[in-house]
Amino acid sequence: MSPSLPVQVLLLLGSNIRPDHHMDAALGMLKAQMSMVAHSPIFQTPPIDAPGTPDYLNQAVIVCSRIHSDELRRQLREIEGSLGRIRTQVENAPRTIDLDILAAADREQRIMGDWPINPALNSLHHAAVPAAMIASGWRFPASKLTIGESVRLLGEVPDGFKQLS
Repeated sequence: MSPSLPVQVLLLLGSNIRPDHHMDAALGMLKAQMSMVAHSPIFQTPPIDAPGTPDYLNQAVIVCSRIHSDELRRQLREIEGSLGRIRTQVENAPRTIDLDILAAADREQRIMGDWPINPALNSLHHAAVPAAMIASGWRFPASKLTIGESVRLLGEVPDGFKQLS
């Protein structure tokens, strides 16, 4: 089932294996396959529950989509695979690229409940902060908070979290 109208989809890119290369390559592939609406600055973020692993680069982007979330997720997995992403049983293992759907919004910037809403969007700085840079006014359906308000509720960013560009 495809959306009848295009929806804006908020994605999170992340990498901690050759991150400059893989972030650039993933962004290029996304631009070649989808209509890019906006992108956040890139942030360097410490790994979560993975001591001794390199820091991540994270960036949020908004793309325009007419396809269902399952089909978009399939496209994102293909991009990850083409960039050498190997999924393991270790949840926070280092990765060449991670492309996650955070949420989708309608024209009024209301986050759509019939699309997946990634819990990191209002609970983890590495997702919420870049997302708020480009989708601050998007409103969660249950809490009615915006992404920007959720970021303020998260409090101070962790040590090592910094904007690069």
